[in-house]
Amino acid sequence: MKVLVIISHPRTNSLTFSIAKHFQEGLQEQGHKATVLDLYREEFDPVLKEKDEPGWGNPVKTRATHVVENERKRLKRYDAYVFIFPIWWGGLPAILKGYIDRVFFYPSPSKFRADKVLWLGLAGDTEQEFTSSGHDNALKHQLIHGISKKMGIMSSETKFFFDTSDKDKKFDYEKTMEKAYQLGLSF
Repeated sequence: MKVLVIISHPRTNSLTFSIAKHFQEGLQEQGHKATVLDLYREEFDPVLKEKDEPGWGNPVKTRATHVVENERKRLKRYDAYVFIFPIWWGGLPAILKGYIDRVFFYPSPSKFRADKVLWLGLAGDTEQEFTSSGHDNALKHQLIHGISKKMGIMSSETKFFFDTSDKDKKFDYEKTMEKAYQLGLSF
């Protein structure tokens, strides 16, 4: 399978990138071909501007901007997408949310060929804090029903890494990297 790994973190020496690296190693071990899209290094502009907004009933408005069209062409080359991101304020980083807003917005998102998506989020909260507040269910619902299914991708899954800020000094780096690797291996 050809897999596009979309990473959203401003620092390449972050835990997000370490998890992405180990996930990709698992993918490659399984025989998949992985390509990385680093939204920050590509300096993707996440702001949805009027020129990229759909024409809602305006027959003259038939195309998005060149940047958006190029991203759509890129996405059509892959069988699956994996989004790896920190969870900030209970949701996606602005650059990733903006990527989705701009690229999947217009025309119909079902034009992409991928049939599988995995969302890997890194939460600073412990698992108990994250789940007891309901953030897990809210974010899962948004990612699976609010985005993936509307993109036309029915095979969608979310996985979370917890306690990534290591507030309680119990974070196990090796165990986390092994989990990332195993997720890639089983993808």
